[in-house]
Amino acid sequence: MLIPAASLARKIVRDMHIYTRGRPMHWVPVHTVMRRLVLKEDAATEAAFSHAASNGWLELNEPRGACLTNAGRRLTKG
Repeated sequence: MLIPAASLARKIVRDMHIYTRGRPMHWVPVHTVMRRLVLKEDAATEAAFSHAASNGWLELNEPRGACLTNAGRRLTKG
């Protein structure tokens, strides 16, 4: 069963919050997040990262990976 991009994006943001201990602008390799959540390199995962970035929850930077934004940190507290 496929998880909708919005749900998977929230799951990614929550996991990144746990992994980074909520530190803002702490870069995490995307493959680390994928490994922790057992995600496959497919369209659903790409759509979820894009959804999180377009909502301002994550910042994506290909060489460094992804980092939580303040909006992403607030999302995890809600």
